Amino acid sequence: MEQLYGAMDIHKETLRGIVRHGDGTIEREKTIPYTREAIGKFFEGIPSPSLTIAIEACGLWRGVYRILKEMGYEVALANPLKVRRIADVRSTDKVDARLLSELLSKNFLPRVYIPDEEILMMRDLTRHRARLVRQQTSLKSRIKAFLAMDGNIFRITWNKKDLEHLKTIDPKIANLVHILEAIEGEIKPVKKEIDMIARTNYRAGLLQTVPGIGSFGSLMILGEIGDIRRFKRPKSLVSYAGLCRGIKQSGNTSHSVRIKACNKWLKWIMYQCSGRAIMKDGRYTGHFSRVKRRNDYKTARRSIARKMLTDVWHMLTKEEPFRSS
Repeated sequence: MEQLYGAMDIHKETLRGIVRHGDGTIEREKTIPYTREAIGKFFEGIPSPSLTIAIEACGLWRGVYRILKEMGYEVALANPLKVRRIADVRSTDKVDARLLSELLSKNFLPRVYIPDEEILMMRDLTRHRARLVRQQTSLKSRIKAFLAMDGNIFRITWNKKDLEHLKTIDPKIANLVHILEAIEGEIKPVKKEIDMIARTNYRAGLLQTVPGIGSFGSLMILGEIGDIRRFKRPKSLVSYAGLCRGIKQSGNTSHSVRIKACNKWLKWIMYQCSGRAIMKDGRYTGHFSRVKRRNDYKTARRSIARKMLTDVWHMLTKEEPFRSS
């Protein structure tokens, strides 16, 4: 059976599909509506074992991926940034779809990891809580700013008594307090769900033996890492999180550069956990003090986050709890 190579360029309402042979001959190509029926009709008559379909890892990839997997097709998820670097051509729907299928047929497609449904659930849940908390923090800052403009500077503990008092100061502040209370009400059930999952997940339990990592942190770390086996060594995981600086070399000169293409959520949660770890474990405390004396606070915090993530790699790889030495 001849192997065919397909691709879909994804948009909110339409998809640009293409199927080609290994020699480059195009079997079919068309722009279709973004519906399950249209996708099924486009690939109708092509047996699933003979076709692999490439899609880009954009914000809409999950829906198309699930539809294609339910139809039995193998799906390859491509890194859009690396695709652009390889192509260096003008981007249109037609060009993008053709490019993906051509890279796939020549085995040049820069693939990215596709998490399973459990990992995706962890990512969605923990990122949702993080975004809610960020909104909560932003509202508190805006309330403080309103108070400062009118000279109302006093310590706020954000308990129920304080919130009721804030409502009486100014109608605009009262509006913000009502929104703040609503967000806090939404955070509670999300936190409860995270705590429940973290209690019943074996790997999350392992991570919670690390000083500074709680139920939320353990679940977010697991969700962002996914399958630990895809990182052959600790340095690969640290690089994935952007917690080490890259090297740019030209001839005999080289200099360090900041890694921008990284998992920013994993980097953020490790940095958050590092602050608590410094206060809870002597090994982390000593390392932090040594690095801070040589450099600065931020560098020392990043070093602790890097050290913690290295410990996480060993723990998940060996399935062993944290051991302070």
